[in-house]
Amino acid sequence: MSAREDVAFLVGSQSRVSILRALANGPRRPTNLAKACNCARETAQRTLAGFRERGWVQKSDGLYRLTPGGEMVFERYDSLIDTVECADQMSEFLTNVGGISNELPPDVFQQLNVTTAVDNDPHAPINRYLTVLGDEPVDQFRGVSPIVSRIFNEAAEQVIGPQTEMELIIDRDVLERSIAEYPDAYELGKELDQFSLQVVDEEIEFGLLLVDGHGAVASHDDYGNVVALVDGDTPEVVTWVEGLYESLRAKASPVEYDELAT
Repeated sequence: MSAREDVAFLVGSQSRVSILRALANGPRRPTNLAKACNCARETAQRTLAGFRERGWVQKSDGLYRLTPGGEMVFERYDSLIDTVECADQMSEFLTNVGGISNELPPDVFQQLNVTTAVDNDPHAPINRYLTVLGDEPVDQFRGVSPIVSRIFNEAAEQVIGPQTEMELIIDRDVLERSIAEYPDAYELGKELDQFSLQVVDEEIEFGLLLVDGHGAVASHDDYGNVVALVDGDTPEVVTWVEGLYESLRAKASPVEYDELAT
């Protein structure tokens, strides 16, 4: 039998997966397996025979237990299921976040909190962003924005304290629209010594937030709506988000307010 045939055998029946999972928790008898997995005893016995044929289980004193190979199959199967579920949850984010989807390290993939806009809660990603940001002054704020947003402007104002170090990266189009639509916020930024506004010439495809040990990345649809947000505070997630930020920061230059005023 080929490996593909073995995989097809395992996933071809939910009871086989249930029996494999039950055996991963310890040795069992066929009758006990049938009861635990809600299947007929004959089904359990046929499954165990198939597992023995493939070297996944061994029998001793009437008990069936996983072999090292069987344990490996179980661990890899569970890992695959987790990966597929994670990919499904992140499909909206990955579809709309542009080229950075190819730069998501495997060790970060399953450590992310994923919030997606759904019909009964279209603002879920924005609300999650506001939760991550909080409403108290922070020590450091680093952000990237591909859109002009009153909500984000007001939320940022709440967390900027006298000692907050804040840096925001936007593109030229967002800069021009910000000046036109929110001149008061733009003027406030000019007056804050601890605020640095950076601009890049290329179009930005994603939103980003780094605040006091927490990182978040947002994806937007063609109309600028936030459709998904991924975030986390583990070292791996924060390192990934910081890497995205620094790669864009290297292309940015500070806004020259005097030039814009003329």
